[in-house]
Amino acid sequence: MPRNLRKVAQGHETLSGFGVDGTRPESIRRLNQWHRHAQGQLIYIGAGHFHIRTDFGAWLLPPQRAVWIPPDLMHWGELKGVKTGANILLAPVYCETLPDRPQVLSVGPLFEALIHRVAGWRTDFAASPEEARVMAVLIDEIRAARHEPLHLPMPSDKRLLKMTALVLSEPGREHSLETLSSMAGLSTRTARRLFAASVGMTLSAWRQQARLMSAVEMLSDGESVSAIADALGYASPSNFIAMFRSVFGVTPGKYVGNARA
Repeated sequence: MPRNLRKVAQGHETLSGFGVDGTRPESIRRLNQWHRHAQGQLIYIGAGHFHIRTDFGAWLLPPQRAVWIPPDLMHWGELKGVKTGANILLAPVYCETLPDRPQVLSVGPLFEALIHRVAGWRTDFAASPEEARVMAVLIDEIRAARHEPLHLPMPSDKRLLKMTALVLSEPGREHSLETLSSMAGLSTRTARRLFAASVGMTLSAWRQQARLMSAVEMLSDGESVSAIADALGYASPSNFIAMFRSVFGVTPGKYVGNARA
């Protein structure tokens, strides 16, 4: 269950609802294992990044955003460099009008204030009329928040997973469809057809999305634009910036430096 704000030892960071050491709540202790919970979950981080994986896709949560995870969804996650944040579990009754798939959400000042307030509650439901009003506004904020394009659909076919694993291990390399399909034991035509049917996009579009998510992760880690452009195989930093802006609407620097909606 969400806990009160705690001070992390040897520092001034706060992890609201995450707990520390042996006091971590069950929803956090099991985070890096496949698990599900009856409640919906809202996680906000102020620094670092968070990977979420289901059997049908992957999501990346960068700083100063939140991710919504619906009830009863099997998933696992990995926190990296997260020193400030908030974790909220919401009783199923509050989740009926919320998305039925994970969503990475932009977080404005009101949304952030509500997250930190509700994360300090000791239960997953409103215990008073005042808390009920606060919860209603939080639910409205979750519904209204802008969805960030940080979802990478994943195939279920083991042969296609071999292809995606190679692309993800070397996002800066241009492995041809012929090379990838041959490695997976498929003809090029079959691989193209199966991939599009499984993830809803071409391999080229999927690879571009994987690169952009890698770029956001590297930005969250403090990497420079030129280093990211080089690592991900862009011809120049300006080419990378143009591609980034076409998807996110802002330059990489503004995306990280001005995260709020």
